[in-house]
Amino acid sequence: MMRLTWAVSVVAAAALAASATYVLTWIAPVSVSSGAEQIATLEPVPMVDLPPGWFGAGPSSMAFEFYGMTLFETADGFTASGGTDCFVIVPTEELPAADADTANWSMSGAVHTGCGVGDFPATIELPVDSNTPEELRSSFPEGSALQFVRDGDRIGVFLDTP
Repeated sequence: MMRLTWAVSVVAAAALAASATYVLTWIAPVSVSSGAEQIATLEPVPMVDLPPGWFGAGPSSMAFEFYGMTLFETADGFTASGGTDCFVIVPTEELPAADADTANWSMSGAVHTGCGVGDFPATIELPVDSNTPEELRSSFPEGSALQFVRDGDRIGVFLDTP
């Protein structure tokens, strides 16, 4: 009887320890993807003429266009995160002339940037609201969100609508 009691107590202690370990170390899973619909794949277009170094753009930077927005690759993002495959999104109407003096230049529109880190691709999310170009707002419902995901020489565009 004593051996049975001892065996039951050992099993109970092990079960209690395992349960406590599970509860304290369990991580609730989060979906890797939002499930948003991919609505476009952007391919590079001839690079728009930008002043050298503007937001990190170089002479061979790829550029993409999407409903009044210009996306272009940069050497690094604004965050100095040490990421790779960085890109920037600006309203096309805000692009300076190639010979503009960017030391005395200002911008009134929003600027978005993203870089890849490790296996995570460079991504940028932006809301469709009064800060986005009219061309974008007339094509997508206000309050929706767009995600841009860089995949090598192309960018996938995903739409999340309210």
